[in-house]
Amino acid sequence: MRLNKQQIEHVAFHIVKGLLKEKLLMTDNREKTVIDVQNIITQELEKEDLLDEKVKDILKDKLNDIRNSNIDYYEMFRMVKSKLAEQENIVL
Repeated sequence: MRLNKQQIEHVAFHIVKGLLKEKLLMTDNREKTVIDVQNIITQELEKEDLLDEKVKDILKDKLNDIRNSNIDYYEMFRMVKSKLAEQENIVL
């Protein structure tokens, strides 16, 4: 996960604040809504972390081929991650 707990809280607070200001969201309990948004953000980041682990496992088996083919590991990582995300309906 690339964001720590305080960063997630900050982002969630500002998302809810902005949506309320623009009247795109109505809630009786602002604090609960912020917590709900925090949980959604955390879950999505955890999905991405799991996806990264899957990509690493896939590429670990192909590491020698990647080295021998002069393919950039990070470019391959992004390509595989993008493809898996699409297959698993994960928005990056």
